[in-house]
Amino acid sequence: MEAKKIIIFFSLFFITVFSFIYINAIKENRKNYQFVITRFNERPNSITFINNDNEFTLSRFDPHVKDIEKEDSLVKKSFSKKIYIYRKNKKDGKYFLMFTLNYLGTFPIDWL
Repeated sequence: MEAKKIIIFFSLFFITVFSFIYINAIKENRKNYQFVITRFNERPNSITFINNDNEFTLSRFDPHVKDIEKEDSLVKKSFSKKIYIYRKNKKDGKYFLMFTLNYLGTFPIDWL
C-alpha cells in the first residue's frame, strides 16, 4: 500500500511540473518580439536580450548568438519557429538580415 502512494505522489508531481513548463512554453511562444537590443546578459546555458521595454531569453541557443551585438534588432513573430536578427548598415542606416536562429525551446512548437 505504501509503495502505491509513493508511485501516485511522484506521478502527480511529474505531471504537475511537466504541465507548468508546457503552459509557460505556450505563453512564451505566443509573444511577439520586435526591438533593438540595448544590452544582453550571458549565462552558462542561456542569453537574455534586453531593451527598455522588452526582455527575451534564449536557452540552448545556436552558436550564431555570439555574433549578436548591441544595436542589432531582434524579431520573433508570434507562433514562429524562427528568430531573426537584423543589423544596421552604417552607410545608409537601414537594417539588413544578419542571420536566422531556429527555436530550440523546451518543447517542440509543433505540439502547441
